[in-house]
Amino acid sequence: MVVPDMEPTASVVPNILIADDDLFNLELLKRILQREYQVTTVRSGELALEALARNRYQLVILDVMMGMVDGYDVLEAIRQMPDGATLPVIMISALAQSQDIIRGLQLGANDYITKPFDIDVVRARVAHQLNIKQALDERQAVIAYLKEAHEMKDHFLRIATHDLKSPLNNILLAQYYLRELVGADPQAAKALDAIEETVNWMSSLVEDFLDTSMLKSGSAELRLEAVTAEDVIWDVVDQYSATANRKDITVLFGTTDGVVLADRNRLTQILSNLVSNALKYSPPNRFVTVSSVVIGDRVRFNVADEGPGITPDEQKRLFKAFGKLSTRPTGGESSSGLGLWIVKELVELQNGQVGVDCPPDGGSTFWFELPQAAVSSEDSR
Repeated sequence: MVVPDMEPTASVVPNILIADDDLFNLELLKRILQREYQVTTVRSGELALEALARNRYQLVILDVMMGMVDGYDVLEAIRQMPDGATLPVIMISALAQSQDIIRGLQLGANDYITKPFDIDVVRARVAHQLNIKQALDERQAVIAYLKEAHEMKDHFLRIATHDLKSPLNNILLAQYYLRELVGADPQAAKALDAIEETVNWMSSLVEDFLDTSMLKSGSAELRLEAVTAEDVIWDVVDQYSATANRKDITVLFGTTDGVVLADRNRLTQILSNLVSNALKYSPPNRFVTVSSVVIGDRVRFNVADEGPGITPDEQKRLFKAFGKLSTRPTGGESSSGLGLWIVKELVELQNGQVGVDCPPDGGSTFWFELPQAAVSSEDSR
């Protein structure tokens, strides 16, 4: 992968700042390094801080002992600067002063060189730190580039999916008018049924992508309130009654106990996704059972089907984005592979948890739990 505007930086000669109050050491280090690098020298910690405030350096070499503002003070100041965390710092210490080296490393120094200087060692340590710095800078540039590309992709996806909603609604409205014009023509009705089914699927796909973008960006908003489980279950079952009838599937109500603290619209969306999935993967002449039960301080919603079930290996892919399984919908329906992932994200967003139970003899029960709402004695009557 080629990241734009990165290659030119590779030819820039690194700029090194050396701070030491000993003029002999300062000149020696400058001579050792100036053939390969741009070298700036200063004779105090105060001047080092001034130079760092004015210019950008790729590496800093600091003598430990430098009067009022010593090398440790400069090192600590560097680590507080906006880009100071990744700036390589090499400390200078006398060979016998190991405690200076230890303290410098504890404060965040990257390496050290000892006096008297070994020319080859100085060059090697400086080159090593600059190589690390260059690799780190390139990595950060790649991360920034990928992050920008990802954000741009999400932005265009949100725009594209949002702009699709209006024409899809127009198509759906148009097919209703066409039904009145064609009357009882069976072939025309069949074609309009196909149009309606396709538009509904595309609308569902658009909503899935919009929800995915919203959840990944962390912009989902919730309005938590006390919601009666029975009310939501009745609404969702009523919504999917026509779909169940078309597939000769019977939707049963189990117990419908509990009042949850949830966003009603998001709760309806969660339950709708699970009921839709159950109908999608159930064979004709079977049952789908929807229920809720209070378990401690939580309410568990269950959607049980009599489909083929899910193997243990494939259960691991459930609730993951685009985690499609080998089992296919019984009526030829389509799937984006995002529904269960959206369910998981919306449940966890409301301090809940989600799962599935698959008995060995077939069928699946998808469940999710949400916190039970505090209900006053008057509300419970």
